[in-house]
This record gives sequence, structure tokens and C-alpha cells, in this order.
Amino acid sequence: MQYRFIQNQTELDEFIKLISKAKVLAIDTEFMRRRTLYPESALFQVYDGEHLALIDPLIQLDFAGLWELFTASDVMKVIHSPSEDIEVFQNFAGICPTPLFDTQFALQLLGEGNCVGFANMVKNLLDIEIDKSMSRTDWLKRPLSGKQLEYAAADVFYLLPCYESILEKIQQRGLIDIVISESKLISQKRAFRTPDEYLYLNIKNVWQLRGRDLAVLRELAAWRLNKAEKKNISVNFILKELNMVEIAKRRPSSLASMRNIPEVEAMEVNRSGKEILACIEAGKSVSEDALPSKVKRLIDFAGYKKAAKDIKGLISAEAQKHDIPVDVVASKKQINQVISWNWKLSSEQRKTMIKPDLFQGWRKQLLGDTLKAWEVE
Repeated sequence: MQYRFIQNQTELDEFIKLISKAKVLAIDTEFMRRRTLYPESALFQVYDGEHLALIDPLIQLDFAGLWELFTASDVMKVIHSPSEDIEVFQNFAGICPTPLFDTQFALQLLGEGNCVGFANMVKNLLDIEIDKSMSRTDWLKRPLSGKQLEYAAADVFYLLPCYESILEKIQQRGLIDIVISESKLISQKRAFRTPDEYLYLNIKNVWQLRGRDLAVLRELAAWRLNKAEKKNISVNFILKELNMVEIAKRRPSSLASMRNIPEVEAMEVNRSGKEILACIEAGKSVSEDALPSKVKRLIDFAGYKKAAKDIKGLISAEAQKHDIPVDVVASKKQINQVISWNWKLSSEQRKTMIKPDLFQGWRKQLLGDTLKAWEVE
């Protein structure tokens, strides 16, 4: 396996020229995510079947030519389980590789296993055992050893022949458009940002609160994410979710009383105590008629189980008709999205929230009007 480790502009430009005529590019990324909100890009791997490069994003380079290839409509980009890689490219470059073929999803679509890891895919399709001993590498640390670089290179070197094997089956089944559509949906969901005023709806245990407590939680949830984005710190390093709920319940009026909440950590109070108190005051100042309504869990709705069963039945019939695994068409979570869209969101909220997966892309085309009664605006 031959590869080059690119750390200067001349080498990058030469590599881009070498792969400029390629019709398929295998891509992978290495990144770190320790305390940051966004992944820290550490390495980009690219292979066209002949030329393989590991590109160092820690060096100040002009990537414009590479991004042009990554977004060229006539060049297929192949990634195994691309959700986090998409986030890396969106945050590092503001782009998403497209068209994009996800080998993991393609295997699921073919009914050959759910969430097949890369090493297992290589073993099953190529009968090659991959050394995973470098999986816990600190990819931001330089210099990278030869063994670390070989490990990173293998991720795209073996990805390409796996793709070719999978593609043949996907084309025989006429499923290529579905694979590409799924990656588009992942990209859209990664790029979507819930409006500040609705962030509290996604907080675990929000159902335990009501009225004034919810108003405080709404303020805290918006403040926490905005601070995390500004400082690029993971939200739980600012204020843990469970602690945020406890604070909303107790509404402390001073730093001392906040410290007396057993779950709240001293670090959280020391770093953000005054900002937290400001959120509490903002929530307390909301007028009675503007307080958020209680948030119910789906299981608290009397007709939930029947609704979920009915929707699953409708989807199962369509999935069987098209010979696609039903759990690929719709997971329990995706069915819950549909029910929540109808029962938990107001018409105003639905205007700014992303639609359920089953109302978009290939799933919408496959299901047609099957869920029409649930597609409220």
C-alpha cells in the first residue's frame, strides 16, 4: 500500500491534478472530539484507486481545488458511515461531499446487516483482517508514526474495493438513487440548527417541568448552546443537561443557593454562575400568558402505542412490496418523529423545525401517500 503524507501546498496541488480525472473517490477523516462542540479535523484521506494521500489539515493550505472535486456532480464520493465525516467537512470547509455513497447504509439496504463496522465489512467482503490497534490515536499530535499513517491509509485503500463489490449489488437492485438520497438527508440534518426558542424541547426530562420552570429551562438551553458555539466547547462542559433541569426546578436566586443544589458542580457555578442567574431571572420575568405549555412524553398520550403500531404496519407493507428491510425504511425513532410532529409540535413550531425523515427524500417517494394523514403543516 503506497501513500503520500501531504503537508505543503505544492504536494497538495500535485495530488489534486493526479486525481482530477477520477470518477470515484474513497474518502475518510480522522478527527478528535474531547471537549469541543465541533470535531477538530486532524487528517483527510483520499484514494482514487491509483493515488492515495493523507492530507494534513493542521497546515495552512488552500483546499479549494480539493473541495471542487468533493462537490463535483460527476465524481462519486464514497465514505463508510459518513455522518461524523459530513460534520467535519461542514465545519472545516462549509461543504459536504456530494454525490455521496455510504457503504454502511448500502449494506443495510441490501439486508446484509445493521451498522456493519468498517473492519467487519472488509473482513466479509475482502477476507482481510484490519489492525485496529491505532483506533485510539491522538490524531492531533504530531509527528504521526508510520504505523498510524498506514492505519489511516488503510481506511480508504480497502474502502474502494468494498464499494465496487457493494455497488454491483446496489445497481442490480436499482437502489443507487436511494443510497445517494440518504446521504443528502444526513447532510441536511447535520446542517440544521434548532431555533433557540425550541432547544428546550430536546432536553431529557423536560416532561418533568411545567410553566415557570419551563420558561427558565428555555432560557438556559438557548444560552448554553450559544455559549458552546461561541467558545467551541461541548455543551455538557458548560452545564450538564440534568443539572440544567434541576436548576430550572429550583430556580436559585444566588450563587450560594446554586452551590447547594447537590447535582450542580462547583466548576459550573464558578465559570457560568452569573450567566445562569441571568437566565433564571429572564425566565421568571416571562408573563403568565406567555409561559410554555407542559411537554408530554409520547408514552403519555393515550393513543401512542396504537398509532405507532398502525404506522409501522403501513410502512411494513410498503417495505415488503419494494423488498427493502422495514427497519431501514423506518426505525422506531423515525416513527416517533412522525407522531411527535403531529401531537407535540404546534403549527408555528412546525414552520421552523426540520420535517420527519419519513416526509423527505427517498422514504417519501417510496411511501407515497401512505402517511398522508400524518403530514400536517
